[in-house]
Amino acid sequence: MVSDAYRQVHRHIERIMPKLEKPPGRWVRHPFLAITHGKFYPGTICCWDNHHMALRFADAGKPEYLRHLVDTLLDYQESNGFAPNIVLTASGPIPCLPRFHAQPFLAQAALIYLACTNDRNWAAAQFEPLLKYLAYYETRQMTPLGLFRWEQSWMSGMDNDVSTSFLLPESVVTPDINAWIYLEYCAAAALAAQLNRLRDSRRLAARAKRLHRAVNKYLWFDKVGSYAAFNLLTGLPQFHLAVGAENVQDNYAFQSCSNLIPLYARMAPRNRARQMLKKYVLGKDHFLSRFGIRSLSCSSPYYNNAFWGNPPRFGNHQRMTNSNWQGPVWVPLCYFMFHALRYYGLKKESRDLADRTLRLLALSLKTVGSFTENYDAETGKPLYATGFASWNLLADRMHPGLNSGRWIMDPVFSCHP
Repeated sequence: MVSDAYRQVHRHIERIMPKLEKPPGRWVRHPFLAITHGKFYPGTICCWDNHHMALRFADAGKPEYLRHLVDTLLDYQESNGFAPNIVLTASGPIPCLPRFHAQPFLAQAALIYLACTNDRNWAAAQFEPLLKYLAYYETRQMTPLGLFRWEQSWMSGMDNDVSTSFLLPESVVTPDINAWIYLEYCAAAALAAQLNRLRDSRRLAARAKRLHRAVNKYLWFDKVGSYAAFNLLTGLPQFHLAVGAENVQDNYAFQSCSNLIPLYARMAPRNRARQMLKKYVLGKDHFLSRFGIRSLSCSSPYYNNAFWGNPPRFGNHQRMTNSNWQGPVWVPLCYFMFHALRYYGLKKESRDLADRTLRLLALSLKTVGSFTENYDAETGKPLYATGFASWNLLADRMHPGLNSGRWIMDPVFSCHP
């Protein structure tokens, strides 16, 4: 039975989708999707926003925006493999130091586009640039453990994630980047197989397996039953506020949403995944709120639902508090955990999470007439950026996915170990 909340959200998404389709411009040779239909982020193409928007358009029969995203970012690729994460239609790639490499979604976008269109000529033309883009991660952001790290906290897209904001840059390995790159390896291996580049396919699949093993060796914290960041300076998990803090109130200081992404990437053995999902994702004293998935465990001393959030200890305070990932609900987290719950056999709980997400967005439509970027996890109050679309477009794809044998991300998992 279709709920009123689903109807309201679905109608709004279908109404705004045509408004988001934009023609090429001076600095962008390809059509693109605007992140909002309001005043925020004008003319901005951002990798992970546009990738998840393009998934929704592909699900609606318009996969070309996956191709356009890959083409736009690779248009500016340099000889060392670097491709910018953000391109502005008015001025081109944003300048910043350290340089902001495209977030790890391009191989997934390319594979899904190929699966939708069978456009092998395009995929073959972009395959070498995609290999160079992945190699940039391997040369610039890989650690001796065989794991990857963000150069700055905000490069994750979770702008002020506590696991990286309060510690020295590059000193912490977080689960999210490793889960995303794992999916990139899986996608690139499947893409190579489709292009009959079997040696490349085997090599990329082997890298996926090595990364899978490293994540479960170094980033699984068995004592607490969760993935956790790893501090390269101490050689210990970064989960508690301090070493030896296991029996104080700061037990869950760094239980951040970045720890959840390996569940979405299906990297956890079934028993571990269900343990973590039940204790933390579905735990009301951790991530689950009335309105969806919090971005930080509410048992963390850093937990807050402020408009801007806590500033970091290191780095540019203004840049790193543009959005708050220290408590508020973000729809992509709900979408990721919906699919994790579904995959690991918690179907009833996945439906409940989808219901909560739709009720939150329906409340947003009633309150401000649009979606926003994030929401107060305790009240459901819309926080930042009215007219926001981005990954929120995926909200009406959860309920149909409960009974469907098809998911737009299926091709990515075809190489899953």
